[in-house]
Amino acid sequence: MKTYLPTFVALMMSLVVKAQVTDYQNWMSQLDDDAFVCQLSIPGAHNACTSSFSGWSAIGGAVAGKVQTKSVQEMLSLGVRLFDLRPNNQLNIYHGILQTSSTFDGVMGQLRDYVTSHPTEFCIVLIRHESEGDSGDDNFAEKMQQSLASFSNCLVPFRPNLTVGEARGKILFLSRDTYNGPIYGGMVTNWRDNQSEIGNMLGAQCYGAETYKCPLWAQGYYEYSDITAKKSVIEAMLSKSHLLAGKYDYTWVINSLDGYPSNVTYTNSATQDNAKACNAYLQQLLASGSYDGPTGLVFMDYCCDGDGSGYYGLSLTKQLINHNFRYTMSKQGDPICDASGSLYVAPKGQDMMWEAKTYSVTSPTSASGANAVSGPSGWFNLDFDDSAWETRRYPTGSGTNSPFFSAWDGEYNVLFIRREFYVDHDPSIDTYTLYFCHDDDCKIYLNGKLVKSETGWTASYSSNRIASTRLNIGRNVLAIRQQQSTGGAYFDCGVLLKEGAKASCKLTSNKWHTFVAPGHNVDFSTTNVKAYKIVGIAEGSIPYAITEEVAVVPADEAVVVRSDNGAGTYQIPVTGEANPLEGNLLKAALSPLDVTQGNSIYCIDDQYDVSAFLPVAAGTTVDKGKGYLDLSSSNVKPAFILLDPNDDPTGISEAKSSIGKQNPTIVNLAGQRMSKPQKGINIMAGKKVLIK
Repeated sequence: MKTYLPTFVALMMSLVVKAQVTDYQNWMSQLDDDAFVCQLSIPGAHNACTSSFSGWSAIGGAVAGKVQTKSVQEMLSLGVRLFDLRPNNQLNIYHGILQTSSTFDGVMGQLRDYVTSHPTEFCIVLIRHESEGDSGDDNFAEKMQQSLASFSNCLVPFRPNLTVGEARGKILFLSRDTYNGPIYGGMVTNWRDNQSEIGNMLGAQCYGAETYKCPLWAQGYYEYSDITAKKSVIEAMLSKSHLLAGKYDYTWVINSLDGYPSNVTYTNSATQDNAKACNAYLQQLLASGSYDGPTGLVFMDYCCDGDGSGYYGLSLTKQLINHNFRYTMSKQGDPICDASGSLYVAPKGQDMMWEAKTYSVTSPTSASGANAVSGPSGWFNLDFDDSAWETRRYPTGSGTNSPFFSAWDGEYNVLFIRREFYVDHDPSIDTYTLYFCHDDDCKIYLNGKLVKSETGWTASYSSNRIASTRLNIGRNVLAIRQQQSTGGAYFDCGVLLKEGAKASCKLTSNKWHTFVAPGHNVDFSTTNVKAYKIVGIAEGSIPYAITEEVAVVPADEAVVVRSDNGAGTYQIPVTGEANPLEGNLLKAALSPLDVTQGNSIYCIDDQYDVSAFLPVAAGTTVDKGKGYLDLSSSNVKPAFILLDPNDDPTGISEAKSSIGKQNPTIVNLAGQRMSKPQKGINIMAGKKVLIK
């Protein structure tokens, strides 16, 4: 047999599985309930039942067709959660023309018993009707429906955004072939079989009983030109799937490692060589650390065989399990943003399933009857008690291009919907936009006030700016009356938050400056600028300000700021509620402040090598937006107040009046120019100033 990796590389790979998961029988217990199943990396068995064949097929299996050595029960205990089953029309499991010792009902029973006794776990079954093994009448569709009906209590409906918590203790059944309805689990369509180009592998889709088709990428290149070609498509699919980490993409991925060269006879030897090469190759790719994202559903041959056999099936199974804990998964409830990064405080159904309280009136006798349905009294008010209403998932409709929806159709039906969302800060500092799509007539209320009313249907999402006065800090309620007249039906909505402009903080050096929050609370906690309040003045030969760092500066309050990054204009985020800065001695000039008394108002003077507050001369105007200390009521009037007690103040020779607009032109009421202000009314820099 060929060897495709040097021995020392294979040995290294056998050591890459870190001791992260210790209980492989219950490894899914460590997964977040809200993680999406499509974000996982799940080890699976290709042709899962081929460890044992029935009757004469055992002879054929000894030559070709045997691609597993462990039973389904053994695989479950070792961590395998994905099973490829090939039932014929009698629901016996086949591999081509070879009948295994297993039946579909028998395997499903084993899986049901396992997830029942291990309720943190779930299994996925993918089937293909193995028509090569059919015998007698073609009654596959009927028998499959009957079998699935008997297991319905343990089957979870497929949704693109199915979560781990919803799947626990269940089996997700996926079929590549149609059977008599209803649908159990999900259906796979447009499977791209044996493709050698990655672009041709991306056309399959999957859907459930109440969901639209979502993308299914399936790499199943099983009859290849040479092993290099097979490896290349394995890596190509991994390169695409790992980029899905943390994204609301809802794409499902299958990466199958099985196969054999097209220029050799299909035998056990050919599939064994393939397994040794491909299992080790995927393990090598994951060990490289370059693919920190989901692998999707990985089917392999010899998936639980040890490293000593050369298959690396068991170590790859464990590595795939541990790989789940090495990247960030997207989860139900994570923040949803648009392309610009703005946050949906109420996500649209195109991005995330949402729930709302619903009161429905079904099938009035006519359109006029539907129009007359007014709903319970006060149903749209903020404080209406909707606790008795049903909880329903949205979007809803008779068909949709959203990745999931709940069914709603018929004629002249009316839904009354109450959806809550929350705003955690003053809404006036940001912009909020309502997005909605409806079929047919729609009325939307926000906190009891009508904000939109439209008749007919929309083919795409409309938007409507929400006045900040309509929003509350905390709980808000969208109340919707959605009418289905005839034809198609649909409703979805969402609210997008776009943050307001950030506050600018201009620093001319890495020395201290004062900053006044410009009408909104600003948050310095995530910036390169530090903000401090002044809580005291240490007296002595070298007086200095006693400071305390603050994270959030309330609107119209003053602080001192500095940055080790030096001069520049820094953008500080505007934020929500903020507590007043208790004990802050620094005051804010919210308008130009005319200083009428010397040695009373102190401002930072930046003409020295050190940062210090100096007294401002009478006749000086402190600019709007500056911070200052008011010592007019203090008996102590120091020549300066340092910001840093470790600074050397010797460069400060005397108090200067170099703050704000200095040395203004001064005239009296008669228009005569004066060298300094006089008692009474003076006109300074165009303003009247009273000097007592």
